Amino acid sequence: MTRKLWRIHLKLGTEKATDPFDHCLRNGVVGIGWSVSRKPHDWDDYMKQGEEEHEKKHNDKGFRKAANAIGPERMQIGDLVWCRNTNGDYYIGRIESEWEYRDNEILNNVRRCKLHYVGKHVAGKIVSSFIIRATVQQVHDKTALRFSIVVFNDVANERLPLGDLGDVDLFSLLTADGIEDVVGLYLQRSKGFVMVPSSCKKSTLAFEYMLVDPKNGRPAFVQVKSGNVRLDPKEYYKEKHDIYLFSPSGYARASTKAHVVCLTRDEITKFVELAKSIMPLNVSWWFRLRKQLEE
Repeated sequence: MTRKLWRIHLKLGTEKATDPFDHCLRNGVVGIGWSVSRKPHDWDDYMKQGEEEHEKKHNDKGFRKAANAIGPERMQIGDLVWCRNTNGDYYIGRIESEWEYRDNEILNNVRRCKLHYVGKHVAGKIVSSFIIRATVQQVHDKTALRFSIVVFNDVANERLPLGDLGDVDLFSLLTADGIEDVVGLYLQRSKGFVMVPSSCKKSTLAFEYMLVDPKNGRPAFVQVKSGNVRLDPKEYYKEKHDIYLFSPSGYARASTKAHVVCLTRDEITKFVELAKSIMPLNVSWWFRLRKQLEE
């Protein structure tokens, strides 16, 4: 039975002749670095050496978190894990062994795990998990886990059971761009705004894009956050124009200013359900996937 879902950054802190992702793909493993000077007898011996050589000697704060994650107590045989290469292609695998220490390899702490190619289109929760810099990270999301089981069964020709993972959360499937698209369409359809295409630029740091009310020419701005980020409407009270906020994770507080509007999950979800015909491809694809997962 699949217990947990993980993602691993397959990278090294120093330049190496061999790409760690290619190494894992060829050797059927996933792993991390943090070698020690003497090959350890067991896990406790490794952690003792690692504490001396990485934490105390070099003040490496990432060592213990990464080692504990891939070690024998947290990651388990049967867990699913996501990786990606430098081209942004995603791969998924299933943990097949206990922790091993391999001396004289570019990745020393490994789990046997055959990686299967998936491509660039994966659930938003998977994508956002790679933003976090931690080398090994558990993905705590039931929809992402269900998505991963379905994908793994497809690419690996397996039949892992889905189990009882509850309802599918559309916002766990959508990427950050997908959520921004849905919110923009909602405001145009329900509030009568028109979008200014040139405002949809990465250089616009404060907001995702600008809208205009054609009735009076007044601008409005949109801020959207995905993942586990909760927006605080108070941070926008000083803005002169209307501000529309949306975060699937909710808000730090309710807005007390009329010009700062906190859109809710329910109203955006209902809009998606009713406006399937105008959803862009990157959204409608995930909507069809949600239907498949719920069957």
